[in-house]
Amino acid sequence: MTLRPVGPNPSVHVRPATDHDVGFLLDVVLVTARAQGRVAKDFDEPAWRTASAASTLRQVHGEVPHDSTYVIVIDGARAGRMRLVQAPGFRELTGLQLLPAHQGNGLGTHLVEQFLVDAREQGLPARVDVQRDNPQARAFYEGLGFVEVGAVEAPDTVADGDVRMEWRR
Repeated sequence: MTLRPVGPNPSVHVRPATDHDVGFLLDVVLVTARAQGRVAKDFDEPAWRTASAASTLRQVHGEVPHDSTYVIVIDGARAGRMRLVQAPGFRELTGLQLLPAHQGNGLGTHLVEQFLVDAREQGLPARVDVQRDNPQARAFYEGLGFVEVGAVEAPDTVADGDVRMEWRR
């Protein structure tokens, strides 16, 4: 997927992630969570990296049905991560992280708008799951027209208890 330029970023592209990108994808998740003060002091980073790398490799290899993981590239450099579920009955943005240097300039908004265009063209509901400890993300999605529709119930996963939001505007 190629996107039109956004703000000060003249060259923004989204490309499928590869095996080579897995370490970067994990780094983006940690860097953004740390920048928001959302990493616990007792966080076991090596264990998290091991589990997350295995999960991310399954996504990258296409082993998770309807799931696609992308690298956001700005001016030729990796700048973020986006993960989408394109199931027959809905579209879901399951992850969007931009390195802090690329936040606040409209790029995230543009990426979500592109996601919404796809969902609307397919006549499908668009949803996101937001971690309860991430009020910044929740406010971001509410500003784009998403509303809470319930809690995510995914026993034995990190997502258990997250907030599910759907686009309603």
